[in-house]
Amino acid sequence: MNRNIRLGQLLSPFGIGQLVNFPHDETLMICGLDSWEGVLDQRIQNVGPENVDITEFEIHEPRLERLLNVDHFKKPFPFRDSNRINSKLTIPAVRFPQWHYCIRCNVMRKVELTRQENPRCSEDNCNGRLIPVRFVAVCPQGHIQDVPFMEWVHQGERPQGNHLLSFKAGKGSGDLSSIAIECSCGERRTLGGIMNDGALDNITTCEGHRPWIGPVGISQPQNCENSLRVLIRGGSNVHYAAIRSALYLPNTGVTTPEVIVRIIERNEALIKQLSEVDNDLRSLRIFLQNQPEVTSGIIELEDLIQHVTEYLDSADDDELEVTSELDIRTQEYDYLNSGRDSENSAFKAVVNQFTDTEMGKFLSQFFEHIVLIEKLRETRVFAGFSRINSEDGRSIFDKMSDLSTNDINWLPAHVVYGEGIFIKFRDDKIDEWLNRAPNGINELITRYHRERLRRWDGYEERDLSPAFVLIHTFAHLLINRLCFNCGYGSSSLRERIYFSSDEQTRMNGVLIYTSSGDSEGSMGGLVRQGRESNFYDLLKEIIEDARWCSADPVCMDVGTSNGQGPDSLNGAACHNCAIVPETSCEEFNRLLDRSSLVGTYNDPDRGFFINTV
Repeated sequence: MNRNIRLGQLLSPFGIGQLVNFPHDETLMICGLDSWEGVLDQRIQNVGPENVDITEFEIHEPRLERLLNVDHFKKPFPFRDSNRINSKLTIPAVRFPQWHYCIRCNVMRKVELTRQENPRCSEDNCNGRLIPVRFVAVCPQGHIQDVPFMEWVHQGERPQGNHLLSFKAGKGSGDLSSIAIECSCGERRTLGGIMNDGALDNITTCEGHRPWIGPVGISQPQNCENSLRVLIRGGSNVHYAAIRSALYLPNTGVTTPEVIVRIIERNEALIKQLSEVDNDLRSLRIFLQNQPEVTSGIIELEDLIQHVTEYLDSADDDELEVTSELDIRTQEYDYLNSGRDSENSAFKAVVNQFTDTEMGKFLSQFFEHIVLIEKLRETRVFAGFSRINSEDGRSIFDKMSDLSTNDINWLPAHVVYGEGIFIKFRDDKIDEWLNRAPNGINELITRYHRERLRRWDGYEERDLSPAFVLIHTFAHLLINRLCFNCGYGSSSLRERIYFSSDEQTRMNGVLIYTSSGDSEGSMGGLVRQGRESNFYDLLKEIIEDARWCSADPVCMDVGTSNGQGPDSLNGAACHNCAIVPETSCEEFNRLLDRSSLVGTYNDPDRGFFINTV
């Protein structure tokens, strides 16, 4: 049976530990990295090492490697039904949940994790198809297990002897009270209330199961005494992928002349190879002096050698030290603001300064410049996952440890290509607005920190301010407007927020980009929207969108007074105005407020975009 998943989906939404619903009522869980390596090892044993080339799957992104402390990344294996190298490789999975029930006789059975064929009912003269139950039990530490139906029916007791359960779905309203679990001993209980917080507290606690590790993940559980929560197996809160990403940045410095960038990037591999041949770089010098740019007199040989030497020195890791995601964002921010106009690079960014026209003067009130990014390459890494909440208070290294029983030196990753526009806000304009920013936005941030502290001991406050809410909300309204004007699918655009209030690393900008698996990226439609005349129209439309939501006055009044959305962590922002698909948002649609852009009805001057009528 074919069970096909796009390679990019094996990071999100179908990463390790996630439940994937396939046709014919089949649910599988993606296995951990031990099993991935087991697939490679088994294939090598079957066809020989000469028919398996592991290097094909390797991806390198030095900054992410340093952040996550791994040697490299691997692409998910594509399946090739041929006799070529790396053919017939699959992504391993197990059957979960194990509880299934027969569609004919309703009898419930537990199915082995590693069962290959689709299970059938073993009752006499039945042979009905077994399908997985719709519910799983999870804990905040990421563990997942079958719902304890036997204990639920018997009010917390584990009965002795053979007991056979039946899954009886009623024909009533369709709520949980219409579903009953019946035992062969005569006990019966509906599922009403089973999804409430604490519903299983008197029955059991988390048993520390990790079925994605395989049978050993259940036979050798982790110590855990957290409360369990019952969720629908296909619910979005069953699995939140922890994705870490970085844009490709040329190894040459931002001030390196373009002609030298072209030479280095054109011959990067050979330059590194020749530099290792002799200590005095004689071979490298001979090679460089024959470059067309040197022979034609465009650049002096000695200048070229100096820049190449600096490039080789920078490859030693000193400039690539990364201790936090802020380091990655800071480096990207510098490159984005400087631009890099190179046809030979996977990063091409052209700074578009505003003209001395009415449109340019209007935009320059609020923004420093717009950068048109014609080429970008993004490496996206699956670094772990959480359940129930999008953030679980654990470090990323704790999440990584859940992916394998052994120490790992790699993580799954995917490389995508695309284009985008980067908007840099004026720092002085941000400061001016902060002095008059609504108190409600500060209260929103306070609520965010308080909620995180309530859930997770040891939570350290993030660097947040009303300026972050402003930039984030602007990004969402821009995405919605770009989708409307350009025809992009709402999930095809992503935001990348660059924010820091620290004077040493201050950032106030946002990148809106599209990415795909095509090495050529997209067709340039997004870049064209960043041109001055087009962006002027966009900004006018964004401001108008921010002023009025179809859910107003409720959206504005409730949002700015009590908050709304998940954990009340949004101000004036709802699905009718500022919410985007979660794949597009870095904050899971939290910390949004339209009043940061245009103020409130009673006080419009407190918005960032004033004097825009």
